[in-house]
Order: sequence, then C-alpha cells, then structure tokens
Amino acid sequence: MPQNKPTGIVLAGGHSRRFGRDKALAVLPEQTQPNVVLAVHKLLPLTTQIYIAANTQNAAALTTLFIDLPQVHICVDHADFTDCGPLGGLYAATAAQPRCHDYLLLAIDYPYLTSELLLTLAQQPRSYLATTAQAHYALAHFYTDHATVRQFLASGQRRLQTFIVNVVHCQPVMVATNPALQNLNYRK
Repeated sequence: MPQNKPTGIVLAGGHSRRFGRDKALAVLPEQTQPNVVLAVHKLLPLTTQIYIAANTQNAAALTTLFIDLPQVHICVDHADFTDCGPLGGLYAATAAQPRCHDYLLLAIDYPYLTSELLLTLAQQPRSYLATTAQAHYALAHFYTDHATVRQFLASGQRRLQTFIVNVVHCQPVMVATNPALQNLNYRK
C-alpha cells in the first residue's frame, strides 16, 4: 500500500429502483451487516478518511450507523446537481474537500467485492477495475478536485465512464472474471 493513502468515497445515494429498496442499507441473506457497513470496513484500512455520498432518504440512517467512526463523513447530494447518478455523489463528496485529492471510489452496488480486489485497485493510481467482459467504472482510483467535477456536470455530462476515462485519465486494471464483481441491481 502506498505511504499516502487515498480518501475513500462510497457511492450510496442511488434510488435503488431496480433493487426495490435502499441498497446501502440492505442486508443480503448471506450477510450480517448492511452493504454500506461492509463497504466502509473494506475501505478503512486503505484510506485516510471516507465520504459516503448519501441521498436525503438514507442520510440520517447512515449518520447513525457511523456515529462512532470519526473518519467517516456523510455528504448529501447538493441542490445544484441532484439526480445526477454517481457524478452527483462525487460532486457532494468533493465539495467537502475542494482541492485536488487522491480518491478510491467504491459503489454500494458491489457488496461481494473482496478486500484483495480493492487493494489491487488502491495500489494502482489512475485506474478502474475491468474484466474481459466488463469495465467497472464505479470501482476506481483517481485524482480530482471539486471544480473539475463541477465543470463536468455543468457541461451537461452525466456518464461516470466519460469522467473516469476522459477527465481523470484512468486506465483499466484487468482482473479475472469474478463473482466478487457482481453488480447488485436486483433484490435476491
């Protein structure tokens, strides 16, 4: 692990329409804790602090879950850019520390992600995880600042892929196809 650890961002503010309930707070049958708690505990050893991008519906519950972890901060989508998907969450998280930072991004959609895969990503700045079948842009390690995210959103852009590849210049870190990279979109 590099000496200077990145700041973690957990994207937990989605509407979870396809899943049918809040994915961040969901406890899957094979789990004992909510997805967001698992994500934070995977990020804690690799980061200096963690920003959880929440929505107005789950922010209070998330705040309660992490009240005893001072390095975990909850940030809610800003009125400037609501319903902007992952970029709205990134905007809210970077607003808390506007200067350029090293970020390790983890979407709540990956509850099966292993600590080993996350460590692989943490060791590769300017990268995202990918298999031969799929790119995982919401599992990324990059440098950016709040102004860059704001400018991207103000231009009408909303695609995380475009931001990760064209703006913060990440390259794929190829890993084997793995059940740990299953994206959680539908309730089990």
